[in-house]
Amino acid sequence: MPPFGFRPGPPHRLPFPVAPFHGETIGSYLYRLATANLIHPDDLRIHLIGTPNRPAAVPLASLAAATGRAPQDLIHALPELRPGVEPGTTPPLPAHVRRRVCLRCARRRSTFVFAVTWKPVDTVLCPKHRIWLGSRGRSYLDQQYNVDGLTDILRAQRRHQRLAHHVGPTIAALAFTEATRITGTWARHGRHLDRRNPLIRAFRTKLPLTGKLHNGDPLTAVVTYPETVDLAHVLADFRWRYPRPGLASTAIHEFARAVNHTLGINYQHSTEGYDGLYPWLRKRHTLVDPDHQRSVDQLLSKNSHPDRQSDDLPHDQ
Repeated sequence: MPPFGFRPGPPHRLPFPVAPFHGETIGSYLYRLATANLIHPDDLRIHLIGTPNRPAAVPLASLAAATGRAPQDLIHALPELRPGVEPGTTPPLPAHVRRRVCLRCARRRSTFVFAVTWKPVDTVLCPKHRIWLGSRGRSYLDQQYNVDGLTDILRAQRRHQRLAHHVGPTIAALAFTEATRITGTWARHGRHLDRRNPLIRAFRTKLPLTGKLHNGDPLTAVVTYPETVDLAHVLADFRWRYPRPGLASTAIHEFARAVNHTLGINYQHSTEGYDGLYPWLRKRHTLVDPDHQRSVDQLLSKNSHPDRQSDDLPHDQ
């Protein structure tokens, strides 16, 4: 009798077909399908492909035959099967990332529920249960935080989606990723605690003694989310993202004022140049005018010392 992985014709329908979650990754769906049918995932993949060549893409017709589902239903649910998407493309849709499904939504499923789906970068919450879906598909059960009642996070989700609608998903995703690195640095250094501390206390009842969240703390993404969204609004602003050639003498001050006004903080390059925010501004200017990098560096250097304020730059208000 030939092993399960080899078949002479189209695959037979599996005894326990599993419904895919909307937007589910093909790897996640095959793993759940194999688990439900007590099959090793590698054997299932080989059986669907019809060859031991594992890197080959799973044919849509084979998957439809094995699950008993219409090909169009599978295409609608699984983005990686859509026409025009090359096998292995990550992500298969622009400005999407992997996120775990809301486990409350998944409890009605009787099969293995730890599915991973493709979600827009600006969708971080389950709209039905107000559950934080985690960061890029790496959340576990204890990291799907309940944010019901935390108005700062709920408002930030709406502002995040409005940003994507206003500037487009690609620019919004880039700005959000850049802002995440900066606010994560603030959290690790214990900077700008006013908005973060109430959220930390809501999840853990007490604050860290140093005010710092250690590198890799899963709580960082959720408690910094409101300030990250606000900073993303600044970084997506065309005034800063696509500056005109040259740098006006007041540009650094105006940028700091925009950051402080939008986030409600007191940011100063002289004390916080380590976080990557001003290097981001310098990079944006040098991209449009590479020859201007020296003057940008000089302005930043003068502004980095409180006792050496440049005559060209207005003092902080």
